[in-house]
Amino acid sequence: MEIYLWLTLGAAMLHALSFTLAKRLWLHSGDPLQIMAFGQVACAVLALPTLFWIGLEPLRQQPLGIVGMSAAIVVAQFAFTQAMRTGDASFVVASMGLKLLVVAGLSAWWLGETYRPTVYLGALGALTSLFLLSDGQAPKSMRAVFWVIVTCSLFAFIDVLIVHLVHQGLSAPALIVYVMVGPTALLLPLLLQRVPRPWGMSRAFARDLSFYAFTQVAGLVLLMFAFALSGRATIVNIVQTSRALWVLPVVYILGAYGLAGLERLTALQYRWRLAGGALMVLSLSAVILANR
Repeated sequence: MEIYLWLTLGAAMLHALSFTLAKRLWLHSGDPLQIMAFGQVACAVLALPTLFWIGLEPLRQQPLGIVGMSAAIVVAQFAFTQAMRTGDASFVVASMGLKLLVVAGLSAWWLGETYRPTVYLGALGALTSLFLLSDGQAPKSMRAVFWVIVTCSLFAFIDVLIVHLVHQGLSAPALIVYVMVGPTALLLPLLLQRVPRPWGMSRAFARDLSFYAFTQVAGLVLLMFAFALSGRATIVNIVQTSRALWVLPVVYILGAYGLAGLERLTALQYRWRLAGGALMVLSLSAVILANR
């Protein structure tokens, strides 16, 4: 199996953990803007030292692309925060796989990506598995569905734009840095206005932000290298839907340790989601084998 597929699987595992940890941030604040902004800043702090090595040359090469990507990430993170606020973590993470539909359409139109029919059949199976993975834990309201759709559409655009920037010569390290630092730079006016009041920071909030940022950044590093090595958006996103499978043991293990802020699944829900996980594995296997 190609190295970028392994990298994508690793990113999916890490993001299943980071997205679940993001749900806990609501224990410390009820303001979606604060959670989005603090989460982005926490990731940027980890990447900031690397900016001195990367420099500003990528920004001079692709100013519109990097600014557009950064702005889209800010809006997408806010939408994701709202989705996590109105829906359960396992439902939101599983439903994020709907991004596949938008990525496939944008990639075919913008990047000219085409694959064998087996790959699209695997994508259909992966999407079908999302129905099983989210069964038994329906959204509490249509607001969760709305914010998931908005989040998926924005992240799909971001993924395709990232692959476009790779085609334009931007390296994976440069993308990693600007994916994290760029959105924070756009948020500076808001942060200067709100910090330290009315936005405060407790020690527990800082601790949970650190755990979230570390796993989120680690997953982004693997994902950016996967995009750079493959040069394609659709195939990476198909494999990335496996995070809907990894989120099940994550929710179970974190819940077993008594972490607050997470949902509790029943035995019936786990059975439904195990069936969805099996279909996910079969679908991803078909994609991987067809892409060899």
